[in-house]
Amino acid sequence: MDIRNNNRPFSSQTSSQRLYEDDHEEVARICRESGRKPAEEIRDLVSEALSARRNQMAGVTEIAQKLDQLLEQNRQLVEQNRLATEGYEQFLQRSEQLEERSVRLKQGLVQNLREFYAVLIETLSTSIGARRLVWGYVAQTVLKQTGLNDEQITQRYEAERKAWIEERDNLTRALDEAIKKMPPQQ
Repeated sequence: MDIRNNNRPFSSQTSSQRLYEDDHEEVARICRESGRKPAEEIRDLVSEALSARRNQMAGVTEIAQKLDQLLEQNRQLVEQNRLATEGYEQFLQRSEQLEERSVRLKQGLVQNLREFYAVLIETLSTSIGARRLVWGYVAQTVLKQTGLNDEQITQRYEAERKAWIEERDNLTRALDEAIKKMPPQQ
């Protein structure tokens, strides 16, 4: 017996029905166990069945609402994932562009340094040639006029020449080492 049905009012309408044979036997068994009349048990059974049906419908509605919420959450997650993927792709593209730019800048720097090195070597060669000309035509003439003999002039020339060559070689070695440390041109 369902206690919840004790305070409920009875309908003014009565109903009469023929039960299925197996249901009738089940109702008779319940009545023997409870000591109640068949109409009371049938009324409670109908009430329980209708209540279960209402609860089932409420459960279906609740499940549908939960599913709607989950679908909305899933849609939001998909959108967040899409935005994150777009952001990552933009970051990756920008990173690749910066890498390409860095490579081009390094290549340009290496090319500029190689050209500067070539210009510097040419300048050194020209400077050495100019020194020889100055020594051969100007300095030697002036030194002879000051009273130095050819051996003294030659000694002075050799000392100057040795200093020039050493200066040039030191500078060339320093430039060669700096260029070797640079990455190869691609």
